[in-house]
Amino acid sequence: MLGNQHAKKKDNRGRYSRPLVNHKVVSVEPAGREDVYDLSVEKYHNFAANGIFVHNCFVFQGGMVMTFNDEVACRKKVGIDVTGAVQANSLLEILGKLDDPELKVRENEKGELEFRGEKKGFGVTKDAEIFLPIDRVEMPERWRPLPKEFTEAIGLVQHCVSTDESRFFLTCIHICPEHIEACDNLQIMRVAVPTGLKNPILVRGTSLKQIVSLGMSEIALTKSWIHFKNQAGLIFSCRRYDEDFPDLEKLMTFKGHEIKIPKGMVEASDRAAVFASDKSGDPLVSVSLSSGVIRILGEGLSGWYKEVKSVAYEGPPMEFLIAPDLLKHISERYEEAVIGENKLKVVGGQWEYVTVLGLPTDDAPPEEDVEAPPKSGSRKKPMVADDEPPRKKKPVEED
Repeated sequence: MLGNQHAKKKDNRGRYSRPLVNHKVVSVEPAGREDVYDLSVEKYHNFAANGIFVHNCFVFQGGMVMTFNDEVACRKKVGIDVTGAVQANSLLEILGKLDDPELKVRENEKGELEFRGEKKGFGVTKDAEIFLPIDRVEMPERWRPLPKEFTEAIGLVQHCVSTDESRFFLTCIHICPEHIEACDNLQIMRVAVPTGLKNPILVRGTSLKQIVSLGMSEIALTKSWIHFKNQAGLIFSCRRYDEDFPDLEKLMTFKGHEIKIPKGMVEASDRAAVFASDKSGDPLVSVSLSSGVIRILGEGLSGWYKEVKSVAYEGPPMEFLIAPDLLKHISERYEEAVIGENKLKVVGGQWEYVTVLGLPTDDAPPEEDVEAPPKSGSRKKPMVADDEPPRKKKPVEED
């Protein structure tokens, strides 16, 4: 049983609200065995409604529909004069199955959100009380045009964002006044683009990833958030952080010799991506270099694909992992790369890409050998020292 602690308290803006609290477990009583289901989705996709954290809610308030999970917030005007929270999954699923170009929406006598189309209709249960702290997200007073290159830059650097939560700064994209960059400790991507920011900020890569396909055209900055808006009026806000980020310049500057990127790498990366994309996490293909030969390998749960090509390279065997989309982008636009100091670098126009080269743990097969690849890894020295202590994330403090 749970001890109830729902006393109202004043918040830091002088308003009374029911706090979200942890409850002390008073006792545990056996209730038998039953099937249970995990209703969660990707990390942090939970929202507070009626004082309880639930998954995937839409909140209607003040003519807006909103979601918020402390890392990102999304809102849009909908012109519906109702207040309350609804479960999102069912609403999205049923809307996706209707072919009506328009639906009429109202709050019915049961307090439901009712939708009416041609000879069809449905109602969604609505919680009248809202405790979603959407007011934590400060709304900007002034917007400015988003540079055209900004979204493309985010799409590129997201491939170099780490998933290692013990090093929070590596899970972020570093947005600076003159460039955008990311580093996952094995690869770096930096894109030169004037962002309009006066000082650098950090934003979670998983949050910024969402803006790539939303057609954002305006940008704004407030104390704790960076905001994006598209022409449809959708506002997408990401929490920003004050956190030190490594100086990547010294890691990106090294001497080496040039190699020609072989023709046909675009098609090879496309084919390798078929199997690389069917496993959890971001898809990665393996690229290995040996004397005169480059090999592209994509492995997944359902199989593998390998392709061998000739290359003008004379040096020790090297290997690296790269996102197929990024490899394709490089191969489509550029013909040369630089290898030196156990790193590979590609410079093209406004962007630079650097990856650590590892020594394969198994001997490379001959050029004509395309048998099943050995299950091997690579010995790679991380860009940021492993003995550096992890740092806690520091969100910008709110009023």
